[in-house]
Amino acid sequence: MDFTYCEFPSTVSIDTFKAYFNLTDVKLPKVGGKSLDTIQIPSEVLEGQANQAKSLRHLVLDAIVENWSELPLYRQLRRREDRNYLLSHLDTQLPLQLLSTHIREDFFWQRCYGQRWRSAPLQARGRERPWINIYMERHVQEFIESLPTGDYEQEGNVQIVLDICAAYINQLEISFLQPAPSTTDANDHIPLDYLLSNLPDLRQLRLSYSTKTVGCNYQMGCNQLTVRDILHLTKGLSQCHELRKFCLHNTKLMPYQLRFLAHSLDKGCHHLTEMSLLHCAVGDAGIRCFLETCGRESFGTLTVLDLTNNKITEEGAYILSRTLRHVPLNQLVLRLNPIQSDGAAAIFNTLQVMPIKELDLGTCGISETITKLFMMLICQHTTLLDIDLSNNSLGEDFGKHLLKIISCNKVLEKLDLRNTGLSLDMRRKFQEFLIKNVDRKKHEALKQKQRDKFKAMMQL
Repeated sequence: MDFTYCEFPSTVSIDTFKAYFNLTDVKLPKVGGKSLDTIQIPSEVLEGQANQAKSLRHLVLDAIVENWSELPLYRQLRRREDRNYLLSHLDTQLPLQLLSTHIREDFFWQRCYGQRWRSAPLQARGRERPWINIYMERHVQEFIESLPTGDYEQEGNVQIVLDICAAYINQLEISFLQPAPSTTDANDHIPLDYLLSNLPDLRQLRLSYSTKTVGCNYQMGCNQLTVRDILHLTKGLSQCHELRKFCLHNTKLMPYQLRFLAHSLDKGCHHLTEMSLLHCAVGDAGIRCFLETCGRESFGTLTVLDLTNNKITEEGAYILSRTLRHVPLNQLVLRLNPIQSDGAAAIFNTLQVMPIKELDLGTCGISETITKLFMMLICQHTTLLDIDLSNNSLGEDFGKHLLKIISCNKVLEKLDLRNTGLSLDMRRKFQEFLIKNVDRKKHEALKQKQRDKFKAMMQL
């Protein structure tokens, strides 16, 4: 029995294959030039297999593979074994439009991804994430990141990529953009409006206007978002009606740009659940402009807000606290913002009326003056599961007060108090209490599951 030509189903694990076949009787296929066989086979067996002539069927399949660009036969092959052979030997460098038109098999597109981006780790995927989608998303990302501003052609190269890939793009990550040529006066990047407007199924967008390598194109401001850039970006975002997650990072945002951004997200992204502005130097003025543009009903589906490292002070925290009470947030991150104790007090007061589960105020310049308000939060809040107050000057007295009242909270599961002036022994006591909370919840969930199962049996 010769399995040299990968005739077994590509979805079968090689370990399963080895369990059912004697490796001394079969020759395993090669993937990526490496044999999957791990045992020593006698030389006389290998010699016999090497001299084995190909069957007429395999000769025909080889001819189909060699001439596939002129005659792309795939669905016409009725046998699963023939299709597996074709998928294992077909050239992955053939035109992308030709391949995507005829082949959807996960095995083939995983093979294409691995051969094109050998050094890149394979992207995590769920059962609902076909490999053709992952490949197309990476292809579009590479196209955008490597496209010089002067080579942008909306009706040319951009339209060609959209025609091939748009139907498969659900997630898009753009880590950097090429700077404008030094011969131009403006620092504009390639416009993203047409591209975003023609991705109807886009659900996640992670974007940065930073530049990794500039070379001879370097000029002052090439990493900044220009007026033209923000207008094109907001125009595209207003057409992303299926967008769920939006992240803009490592890009300095001016207050007027945040006004445009808020308007476009509020106008077009009605299903937005996660919004992250990371390391964007938003400041208090930017927070004010963003929130002034929003109405009372804006972002009614938002559950995650991440504003890490944006130079927000106590003034910005107070502005946030007045608006957030109308937003159903589950997670709020204000890490690396100097909001001080006054800003934290405003946030704590707002959290009392919010169903929040995770709060991150790490490295925010908070002192022990917040002790009383935090104790009230711990005693009264019924949904907080995770609190991060690391890298704040809280002191031992804060820990002693918390140790007295933390038993009142039966919900909290995580509490990060590293580098806050608390002793290691005190932090260990908090950890032991939180572990008891987790164990109690698991026990209650198990008992509830058993009760539900018993009720279901009684109804039968």
